[in-house]
Amino acid sequence: MSDPRWPSLREAARRLLREDGCTLSVPIGLEKKAWEIIQLIADYVPSKIELPKVITGDLAVVGLAQIGGQAPSMDVCWVPNCGWDDFSKQVVDLLEAGYPGCIGCGGPGAEGDWNEEVRRASF
Repeated sequence: MSDPRWPSLREAARRLLREDGCTLSVPIGLEKKAWEIIQLIADYVPSKIELPKVITGDLAVVGLAQIGGQAPSMDVCWVPNCGWDDFSKQVVDLLEAGYPGCIGCGGPGAEGDWNEEVRRASF
């Protein structure tokens, strides 16, 4: 949690879990693991109407969060120098805590507005 990227990583995971019908992009070879995460979402959040879709590409929640790579536009949550293991662990941790169907279990920053500009300045 002392890593300055942690809040952004947590926000990226929250965005995947909150957004109905979003698209999870993963590098080739991680599709099976991505579908396992989607199954966990279905198991932990049975009320979710539209589950995320999985495509191959750079690691991202398309249009919402980007894990690694070059900095995207400021409306996309960016987590530099992280990968699948870091991201998927945050998703699972949040699901096990009851997110998004709980109050306060999303961790620091879950309840307020996200300020991407401030977060990037801390990297």
